[in-house]
Amino acid sequence: MTAAARARRSTLRQRARAHRDARRPHSLASHLLARGANPSDASGVADALHSKAKTLGITGRRSLVCKTSTAKLPKRAPKRPCTRYTDRQFLTLLTAYNPRAARFVAIRAHILAA
Repeated sequence: MTAAARARRSTLRQRARAHRDARRPHSLASHLLARGANPSDASGVADALHSKAKTLGITGRRSLVCKTSTAKLPKRAPKRPCTRYTDRQFLTLLTAYNPRAARFVAIRAHILAA
C-alpha cells in the first residue's frame, strides 16, 4: 500500500468517525464541550439547558455513564444516570435559552453562529 493510499484511508476513517459521532446523542455538557466551551462554563450552561428542557417538555434518552464531562470516575465507581440529547434537540434548547451572564451569552452566540 502506498503512502498516498494510507493517507486517503486515514482521512476517510476520520470523516466516518466524525459523521458517526455527530449522529449519536450526547449529554448537554458534551455537546457544549465538542463545540469549544471550557468545562466549567459547559456545566453551567448545561444546567440551565436542563431547566429549559423541562419547561419545553423536551426529553432526551436516558442512559448510564461511567465518566463525568471533565474526567473519568474511579475504576470501580457505579454507573450514573445520564440524559442524552440529539443535535436537533440541543440546538432547540440553545435557541430558547436566554442567558444573563456575559460569558454564557458569548458561548450561545458562538455556537449559534457556527
